[in-house]
Amino acid sequence: MELSDELAARGHDLVDLTGMSAEQSSENLKRAVGEGTIDRIVLAGGDGLVHLAIQHLATTTIAVTLAPLGTGNDFANALGITAKSEVAIDTNSDAIDLIEVVDEDAHVRWVASIAIAGFPAAINKRANGLSLPLGAQVYTAAAALELPRFRRQQLSLRIDGEAIETDTAMLAIGNTKLFGGGMLACPDAVADDGLLHLTSIEGVGRLGILRHLIGRAGGTADRPEVVRRTATRIDVETPYIDIWGDGEPVSSSPVSFCVRPGALRVTSTTMQGPVSPG
Repeated sequence: MELSDELAARGHDLVDLTGMSAEQSSENLKRAVGEGTIDRIVLAGGDGLVHLAIQHLATTTIAVTLAPLGTGNDFANALGITAKSEVAIDTNSDAIDLIEVVDEDAHVRWVASIAIAGFPAAINKRANGLSLPLGAQVYTAAAALELPRFRRQQLSLRIDGEAIETDTAMLAIGNTKLFGGGMLACPDAVADDGLLHLTSIEGVGRLGILRHLIGRAGGTADRPEVVRRTATRIDVETPYIDIWGDGEPVSSSPVSFCVRPGALRVTSTTMQGPVSPG
């Protein structure tokens, strides 16, 4: 049974906000939120759809139900929601944190899972341009293609006011644990702990960064090049650094990251049994 038919059969009044493009879907959601016509929403897709939706749902009381049907599904997986979880929109919801990203022109973007800079950002950009049916392995293919262009970045950071210089191959600022189709980049991150979790892989070359990326270890390896910290605000002061979040382009530095506790409501329980997309 298709997802929309299943939900209608349970007695829910449905409004389909799907557009012919991401931009149209975004406008449909923005309008519905502004008109106050929805109190819950089902996101049937992956991290890109989550990223699109939270730009309008952050700080509202609208509860989100995740139906992870995308390529990576890192946000849903970090919350323990898989494609085998049945969609149940009549359950309670919990408030979780989001990352608020503010650029030098005071433009705000929201990130649900992890914001990245450095080599993984280049990989993410390459992966988004590939049209190969590889699923989450598209990130491995993109890493191989980008490797000849690898270089570390010298970044000036301010972590809760403390000035830090870093020579990094990967900078990850996490609200949850995963990015890039299952890489455990910020292993201690919990979506409701009120903290940003920073992981930086420093001073490595091509083989060193591949050890972390292809092994899917990210920031979990107990090695001296992996630096992990927590904070409530992180500023990237070095200019012209591309920032990606939830697998999407977010901003260019200088930029600030702040944790916003309880900024999104997500349904807290799921039942077993897969539901196909509508």
